[in-house]
Amino acid sequence: MPLETRRKPIARSADRGLSTRRFPTAKGAALLLALLGWPGPGLAQPPQAGPSRIEAAIANITALDRTDEMGLATAWDGDNYVQCRRTAERALRCEAAGTRMQPSLGHVLTPERVKRLGELGWRLDPSFGNYAQTFPATLSAAEAAGKIGQALAEGYDADLAQLEVQSDWVRNEPCPPRNGPTQNLAGMINDAPAMRSSAVHACAYAPETTAEPELVPRTAAQLFDLYGARVTGEIQRLRVNLPRDVYVSLDTQIGFVQCAAEAARGALYCEAQSIDSWPALASVLTPERVAQLHAAGFADPGRGPNYGKFYALDRFDDASIARELLTILHDVYGYQGSPKLKVTTEKRDD
Repeated sequence: MPLETRRKPIARSADRGLSTRRFPTAKGAALLLALLGWPGPGLAQPPQAGPSRIEAAIANITALDRTDEMGLATAWDGDNYVQCRRTAERALRCEAAGTRMQPSLGHVLTPERVKRLGELGWRLDPSFGNYAQTFPATLSAAEAAGKIGQALAEGYDADLAQLEVQSDWVRNEPCPPRNGPTQNLAGMINDAPAMRSSAVHACAYAPETTAEPELVPRTAAQLFDLYGARVTGEIQRLRVNLPRDVYVSLDTQIGFVQCAAEAARGALYCEAQSIDSWPALASVLTPERVAQLHAAGFADPGRGPNYGKFYALDRFDDASIARELLTILHDVYGYQGSPKLKVTTEKRDD
C-alpha cells in the first residue's frame, strides 16, 4: 500500500466491507487498491528480491543529497516496517515498528520475536515505542539491507519476497511528521498530504490517557458485560429502522465486525473482517480462528471481501446478535476490551 494511505474506520468499513451502498463509499479505486496493497497504475513491482530492493533504496538516499531534506528508505509488509535515514555523520539510523502506536502489532511482536530483535541489536526507543538501531557509516548498503531483511523476517515474520520498498525525502527537521496512531504504518516518518490531519508532529508520543473500563474482560461473557448494552442497542436501532440505509461498525483496531439493515430480506447482514480486506490480519486469523467463524455461520469472502452472515430478524433477538458479534471479536480477533471499542454508524463515529 502506498505510504500515504490512511486507515479511517469509516472508509475502511466501506473499502473492505459490505457490498452495499448503505456503507460510505470509497474515495476511489486508487485508494481501494492502495488499501489492498496493490501497486498503482504503471507502478509494476521491481523484480528484485526484498534485500536487493532495500539495498537499492539505501544506496539511493546516500547518492541523492537534497538540500534541507532527509532521505528515507522504507521497507514494509502490511503494517510491519523498517525505515532508515542517514544521520549527519552518514550513519544509518533505522526504526522498526512497535506496538505503542500500532497496538495490533502485539499479535505479531510476541515475546519470542521481541527477544530475537534484541539479539539482532534492535533496542526499544522510548520516544515513539519503535525498535531502533544505528548502523555505522562504514557498513555497506548491502550489509545493512541484509540486517534489515533479517529483522523483518525473524522479528515480524514478514515475507521478503512480497516486501514493498521505496525511498522518499521529507523536510529535514528535528521532529518530522509521523503517521498517527491506528493509521497504516503508524509511527513512520511521512509528510504525505493525506496523512496530515492525523499526523503526530512531535519528538515523542504518549497515548492519550482516557478513563478505561475497570473491568478487563478475560472471557467473551465478560466482554458482553462491558459492551453488551451498547451493542444490543445498536442492533435494536437497525431493526427499528430496517427500511432505511443504516449500519453499525464495531472496530477494535485488531479487526472489526459490521452490520447493515437488509429490509428486502427482513434481516441484518453482518461481516467480520478478513485477510483479503486487511492483509495484516494474517497473523491473527489462524485456521483455528477461521473455523470458529464458520461454526458461527459466517461464509467465506465472496459476496464481499469479508466473512458474512445474514441474521433473520424473526429468528434472532437483538441481544443474541450482539452477544455473538462480541464473542467473535473476543474469540476470533483476540479483543479483550481495550482499547475502547470504536462504534461507527452512518451518522456517528465515537
